[in-house]
Amino acid sequence: MHPLIDCSYQQHSALTALDGRIKVLLVAGALTVNLAAASWRVSCGLALLAWLLTLFAGVRQKQFWRRLAIPLLLASVAFITQLFWIKSGDRVVFSGMAIHADALWSGLALASRILAGMAMILFFVLTTPLPELMRAARSFRCPPLLVELTLIIYRYIFLLLEEAERIRTAQRARAGYSTFRYGLRSSSMLGGMLLLRTYDRAERSFEAMRCRGYRGALLAPTETGISPGNWRALGVGVAMLGGLYLIG
Repeated sequence: MHPLIDCSYQQHSALTALDGRIKVLLVAGALTVNLAAASWRVSCGLALLAWLLTLFAGVRQKQFWRRLAIPLLLASVAFITQLFWIKSGDRVVFSGMAIHADALWSGLALASRILAGMAMILFFVLTTPLPELMRAARSFRCPPLLVELTLIIYRYIFLLLEEAERIRTAQRARAGYSTFRYGLRSSSMLGGMLLLRTYDRAERSFEAMRCRGYRGALLAPTETGISPGNWRALGVGVAMLGGLYLIG
């Protein structure tokens, strides 16, 4: 089980089984509504909807909130920046500091827009297996070379991390990180060894792929039609996004 993304969609649910093409359309529509609607209520509603969908899909909430930590920090910085940037509207005294009303609402709108966009993207990433995402990309006429590179890079990210962990474990067993000086030396050696082993692994993998019939193109998943259930899910999603936009 890959520790970064794959473990998030091990829970089989209706949202996980939803066609990747439908998810792409819905997420694209949600991001469009988030940018087009000039209301913090719409953005907050989208963020809440994304969180509820991750709950329904069985995504571990610790993973969701951990990945949302940096967007939360960025949203907080954007909110605070607007308070000092905009000097229009009625003045409101809060904790001894004068804040303009326009600055408060502008900061809230900007922060909620950041959170809503990232929450929707996280919902999509944490509930969509990469093969399904690549199948959707091919359906939308994404270049085959880009799809192949994405699949290969995704696969070898984890091999690279495992190799680095094995080297680091061997170094720690030999007290390679006992002092700060030894730690710097061990880290530099780890980087060099990892580069050489990565090149060697790439050569061996390429030879293995050629022995299995690789001639410059990977076999892409077969495109299938969209089932009626997926069309209904698309209709429900569009209706919800339209309702949020009208409410805002």
